[in-house]
Amino acid sequence: MSPKFASAMCTAMNRRAALAAALLAIPSTMLSTPRTAVADASVPTFSLKGVPGLSGVLENDLPRPGELGIIGRGKDKTKSGRLNFCDKKNCITSFASPEDSSYVPPWTYAPDDVGIISSYTSPLKRQLAEAKPKKTIEMAQTELRQAVEAFPGATIIREEPRYLYAEFVDSRTGATDDVEFLISQDTPIVGYRSAARGSRGDDRRQRERIRDLRKSLAPQGWKSVGRAAGLD
Repeated sequence: MSPKFASAMCTAMNRRAALAAALLAIPSTMLSTPRTAVADASVPTFSLKGVPGLSGVLENDLPRPGELGIIGRGKDKTKSGRLNFCDKKNCITSFASPEDSSYVPPWTYAPDDVGIISSYTSPLKRQLAEAKPKKTIEMAQTELRQAVEAFPGATIIREEPRYLYAEFVDSRTGATDDVEFLISQDTPIVGYRSAARGSRGDDRRQRERIRDLRKSLAPQGWKSVGRAAGLD
């Protein structure tokens, strides 16, 4: 055996010995088959379910609904039209059938002109009411806009003749509601539709807000043409 070959054999044996020693130094647990990690039961976990206002914040990211606006005005756009019906429980509208659970009565800005005065009204009071200057649609819309602008959490998004659309953000939950108003071109009546943007909750918040808005307009002579169930 030549000295050069003997030296190469010695080097190879030394490398094998070093590798074997390194393997023996590694803990056996590191050489075993990997196992699926198991959650430590002592580590607490948390859920955001039920956090007040969280659902409202999440639903604020929802786009504005597409069913808003005046419908039913005819091809020539000369009819008074109406707002949409409700297709969920957290929605109310004065354009539904009175037998529908979503129905709420419309408002009037001129009670004397829609027969709010009863048959027991004195002739003098009736005469004074008939002589009183008539409130125009434009005047009524101005009063309505001012009431909405003054309401907490309200932002007017769109306004056109006889129509007003506003977003209302609830101070307790952070939820956004879409509220529309439509003034009739034929009678001194104002219809409306109020709906939560999300799918959570009932219509209680909608009814309470509409009631409070109508009360804020009472000094200008506004009244409800009927009575909303469950609310004064």
